Amino acid sequence: MYERVLCPTDGSDNAELAAKRAIRMAKQYNAELHVLYVVEKSREDPEQKGLAEKIAEERKAARSVIERLERNAADAGIAVESTVTTGIPRTAIETYADDHDIGAIVIGSTGADGVSEKLLGTVSKYVVNEAPADVLIVRRDSEIE
Repeated sequence: MYERVLCPTDGSDNAELAAKRAIRMAKQYNAELHVLYVVEKSREDPEQKGLAEKIAEERKAARSVIERLERNAADAGIAVESTVTTGIPRTAIETYADDHDIGAIVIGSTGADGVSEKLLGTVSKYVVNEAPADVLIVRRDSEIE
C-alpha cells in the first residue's frame, strides 16, 4: 500500500512516539522509511550575531535524534533515508514528501514544550491539509507497543 513512509521529527517525546509508529508501518508495508528533521530557519537576518551558532547546535542535536531513530529502525530490519535540513518545517515537510513520492507521513500532534509545542501542532495541522500524502497524526497520549 505504501512504498515510502516519512517521519518528520523534532526529537520530542511525541515525535518519538510517531517514529515508533512509522517504523512499525514501514515494516508492515515493507516500505522505505524516510526521517526528516527540519531546523527551523529564523525569519531574522542569518548574519545576526549568534544565529549561525544556534543553527549549527540545532543541526548537531538533530543528527543525534536521527542516529537514534536509525538504530531503532535497524533493530526492526528497516533501512532509513535520513535528512537534516534548515527551513520552515511545514513547507519543508510538504516539499520533501512531494520530491520523494512519499505515500504516508507519520507525525506527532505536538512537538517540544512551550512555544515550540504550539508551533509543531500548527505544523501537523498544515501537513494534514497540504501534504501530497496520507497523514497519520500520533497523539501524545498514544500507546505504542
